[in-house]
Amino acid sequence: MQKVPQTTLNFNVFPIHYSLEFEPDFSSWQFRGKVVIQIDIRKPTKLIKLHTKELQIKDAQLVQNGTFGAQIHVDEPKQELQLTFPKVLRGKAVLTILFQGTHNEGMYGFYRSRYMLNGKEESLLTTQFESASARACFPCFDEPFFKATFDVSLTVPQPFTTISNMPIKKEITIAGGKKQVVFQVSPKMSTYLLYLAVGNFKYVETMYRNIKIRVYTVPDKIKYATLSLHYTKTFLQFFEQYFQIRYPLPKLDMLAIPDFASGAMENWGAITFREIALLGDEHTSVVYKQNIAITVAHELAHQWFGNLVTMQWWDDLWLNESFATFMSYKAVHDAFPEWELPLQYFEDTICNALGADQLISTHPITVKVNTPGEIDEIFDSISYDKGGSVLHMLESFVSEKIFREGLHQYLQRHAYSNATKFDLWQAIQGAYKKTTITAMMHRWITQPGYPIVMVSKSKLGFLLQQQRFTLKQKTFPTMWHIPLNYVTADGIAKTALMTQKTLTLKEQKGWIKLNSGQHGFYRVKYETKVLQQLGEGIREKRIAPVDATGIENDLFSLTIQGKYTVDDYLKFVENYCVDAQYPLNSSVSAHLSSLFRITYRKKAFREVRRVSVLFHGNLLKQVGWERKPKERNTTAMLRSMSIYMLGMAGHEATLRKASTLFKQLRTKNTIDQNIKGAIYTLAAWQGDEKTFEYFLERYKNEELPEEQRKLLRSLAMFQNAGLQQRALEVSQSKTVRLQDSMMIPMALSANPMCTLIWPWTKSNWVGLMKKYSTGTHMLPHFVHNLAGVDTPEAYKEIQHFFSLAQHKRDDIKMAVTQTLEKLDVLMHFLEKNKVK
Repeated sequence: MQKVPQTTLNFNVFPIHYSLEFEPDFSSWQFRGKVVIQIDIRKPTKLIKLHTKELQIKDAQLVQNGTFGAQIHVDEPKQELQLTFPKVLRGKAVLTILFQGTHNEGMYGFYRSRYMLNGKEESLLTTQFESASARACFPCFDEPFFKATFDVSLTVPQPFTTISNMPIKKEITIAGGKKQVVFQVSPKMSTYLLYLAVGNFKYVETMYRNIKIRVYTVPDKIKYATLSLHYTKTFLQFFEQYFQIRYPLPKLDMLAIPDFASGAMENWGAITFREIALLGDEHTSVVYKQNIAITVAHELAHQWFGNLVTMQWWDDLWLNESFATFMSYKAVHDAFPEWELPLQYFEDTICNALGADQLISTHPITVKVNTPGEIDEIFDSISYDKGGSVLHMLESFVSEKIFREGLHQYLQRHAYSNATKFDLWQAIQGAYKKTTITAMMHRWITQPGYPIVMVSKSKLGFLLQQQRFTLKQKTFPTMWHIPLNYVTADGIAKTALMTQKTLTLKEQKGWIKLNSGQHGFYRVKYETKVLQQLGEGIREKRIAPVDATGIENDLFSLTIQGKYTVDDYLKFVENYCVDAQYPLNSSVSAHLSSLFRITYRKKAFREVRRVSVLFHGNLLKQVGWERKPKERNTTAMLRSMSIYMLGMAGHEATLRKASTLFKQLRTKNTIDQNIKGAIYTLAAWQGDEKTFEYFLERYKNEELPEEQRKLLRSLAMFQNAGLQQRALEVSQSKTVRLQDSMMIPMALSANPMCTLIWPWTKSNWVGLMKKYSTGTHMLPHFVHNLAGVDTPEAYKEIQHFFSLAQHKRDDIKMAVTQTLEKLDVLMHFLEKNKVK
């Protein structure tokens, strides 16, 4: 018997089937709706509760051996519709509710998205329901556990295309130039996966088996749809073969939406994307092309993990997002092995998760949530990247074959139903049959943070000691079962399982490299002599590049923590990493960039700049300014990174070359797409008001999403405070779409010459709270932007500001706590390293 999940509704009334009718009005931007819900009432009651948000409830009736009208009450703070009937009800019944709503422009519920076509403004209607916004479209049981089937009809003007989860069943012409479009009945699914769209769409299509695959866009961007159509077919085939379960719907639509808060959304059979995450062509830069592929694969993985099998409650959101993150890289690597995705997974996912989870204020992978705002908070690096990292570690421990068998059992056992983490562990345990998986994984999922393993030489070999790693050096009595892979100085690979605070590895020769392959989710601190030996192994290329990256990545975090000084880190880079291979060169570059921002205009900057110029100068010499035929994607990324870092450091030759290319770009538009972003940034860094106007005008007239993003970021990279203020004003104007309005403040927070972010955020906070509603996941970004503030006075101001009730909201609680902790860490770092 399934455990009852946490629920905000009384766990008594269950939906079986929804029949939905909608009629949008394209002049008033209102919609009328009717929902007929077949329900099962388990225990006698007069009261039925559903969810509703921003809807006008016109009428509610129930049929069960007669028809009964309801007394209607809406509890707005709880987003709850309470229907009280004149008699006690039990058993099967049919509930009918008439309602009216507004097509908002806040990118949630059944909302309106605007775009330009042939110089004229057009609009389309689309939906975004995850996590708790289906209730803003129709009254419903808006929780993942309440699965039901759906049939939908839309009454719309004749010319418009209509899209839902299922294919169209029939169209009926009605008076007034309208049509009623009726869709086939959906599989059993959660409300947050329902989808509706109405608009002037164009599409390209292909077939896979008997499944019709389409990519939809607004009319003038259809030329950018073919790339993702190819990806969709390729990855759909991969997932069917990997999971050994066929995609169960008769069609699969991929929609590029002009206004979209998230990156993408896995609505079953009708997946929605930001345009930048779906649209591209053969000229798209490798970074954006890879992002399109990974995002498409991520959402397709959800068609099994999330849609076919759904978490019971949002505390197990990671069951959806971690698996989609983990599986997306597998699918893309299978199709494009030359992209080196396993190495990028370590850098993009595992290292990102280690960085996010080293705060005391982090949260466990599985976390208690209650309100919609608290649910929004956990769509973060822990639910996506840490969960994906822990799954990667588990797969490495049990073997890919066993892991895959366990997933197959899990999906088959819980298809069209709900599951918890315990169901997953049980399935993998059934395939593994050795170490108790639940005992090992329970700690990784329910405990915040991760361990650091300290390695020291002893008479018996190497003594390992584990404790939780935090940047503030606070100790906790927590412990993990750590799967250990390690390699000895003579190149022998070995394994162990660390289940206690200490463990001795009886190796006597030279050094050991712990976490070989970087499959484990933990850091390592070596005693000084061993670290020097490992550094020599890196320089002499006797240590694999991914292992070298693990050593450097851990060293950098230990430097921020205070165990090493900035000088210690810079000497390690200069002595051992200047001639590094990927991904070590990328990791060092990112960390030098962080130190560049932290120390800019301070005493320590001189040495940081010197090592950065040395490192990036050597790197640019290796990769060159010109792209070569069939070069690796990572080479193209490193070229852009090197140009950017050298230019920002004031390297004259790089700045001259960048200026020449910018002039060439303005006249011929012929430079490599992969370095355009770096060239734009350096042009802005050296630019004046005339350059600002050029970028702004280009942005206003640009249609390609990738180019729009680069131009928007360039507006934030001027040194002049007046132009920085103008950029902030542009970000909140009608020039910039709501979905992109956080890009300039975010980029400015990384501009080392900008001191405006905190004053601007403070003075605009009330407006920002109104503009970015719960459900868009956007408001927390404006809090995280403050993590680079570097004065004790500003830190105290921020702390006081967010302690006031009028500045609080559920979806920013964690962001505020984490930002204050990051600021505290930064203050101690600056003090320890005498960075003034």
